[in-house]
Amino acid sequence: MKRRTFFASTVAADFGTASALAQTPTPKFQFPENVDENAINPPPGQVPYRSNIPVFDFRIRPPYKGYMNLGIIKAWRNIPTGPRQMRPTGFERRHVESVAKADVNLMVKEMEEANVIGGVLMGRETLNPVYGGVPNEDLHELCEKFPGKFVAFAGICPHDPKALEKMEYAIKTLGMKGVSLDPGWCDPAIHAYDKKIYPIVDLAAQLNVPVAYAMSAYTGPDLTYTDPSKMMPLMQQYKNVNFVLCHGAWPHVQEVLGLAAVCPNLYIVPDAYFYVRNMPFAEEFVKAANSYMKYRMLFGTGYPIRGFEQCVENWSNRGLTPESLRLSLFENAKYLLNL
Repeated sequence: MKRRTFFASTVAADFGTASALAQTPTPKFQFPENVDENAINPPPGQVPYRSNIPVFDFRIRPPYKGYMNLGIIKAWRNIPTGPRQMRPTGFERRHVESVAKADVNLMVKEMEEANVIGGVLMGRETLNPVYGGVPNEDLHELCEKFPGKFVAFAGICPHDPKALEKMEYAIKTLGMKGVSLDPGWCDPAIHAYDKKIYPIVDLAAQLNVPVAYAMSAYTGPDLTYTDPSKMMPLMQQYKNVNFVLCHGAWPHVQEVLGLAAVCPNLYIVPDAYFYVRNMPFAEEFVKAANSYMKYRMLFGTGYPIRGFEQCVENWSNRGLTPESLRLSLFENAKYLLNL
């Protein structure tokens, strides 16, 4: 499939964006050049917890503009008080002031306190009134509001007839570094390997950007939408595209780790399904991160699921080797994003 070309100004006008956006690239995030490979984290239980290793968060949904309409923000701002109604990923969750107050400035302050030096703003577009979406312009605006703090992945819906145009505009004009897909939440829901997704991946190959999916028990009408097994032909056809599975395709942990074993272009962000204590199957992620997935496991909070401090502390105490911990918290993201 050949990539379509068009003028950024025309696309911007067509999507109703301000002309200034077409002229203002996203300020670049910069990773520190030198990191102490022998850095030792604070002892378990030390609060506030601040990692001595720079931390990069691969999945953030901030309390800002369009994000406020998403169910993920609403759910974590209205947490059930009864323990029997608590979400599995809410087990032992500490209070997060920035979520409670819906204050993005406070969120950035909490990041800095935990030595989270930056993160990926995951976009969302589903064309589904239940799950909604976030305008990519909101992500760009937030990157400008906090220069050098964030990297944005454009939310794209495979059902959108202008998906490829919006994707190219977001990458080439707004300076976004990847694409974010939520196929199980689209209307109608589709699987991660649906033929409608191939043109998006094809364009990602041409633009040299990764493709991220949200995949867990919550991201589709049933658990078949979480099973990554049938994504192998897609990943093998586009070996030059890096795929990122957020939420680790839980509970299909065996399947996703098997897929990663044969597809070296697959990265995993297990977020809450890794750092929540006693989460079923989390130990398999730990084993993988200490072995063949050492260079492809990525730290992510899934904010607002948990606060940054608690996530870094819990992640650091999961049993990773010092090398694997450093790679997952920082180095793997730096390599993947080529920054």
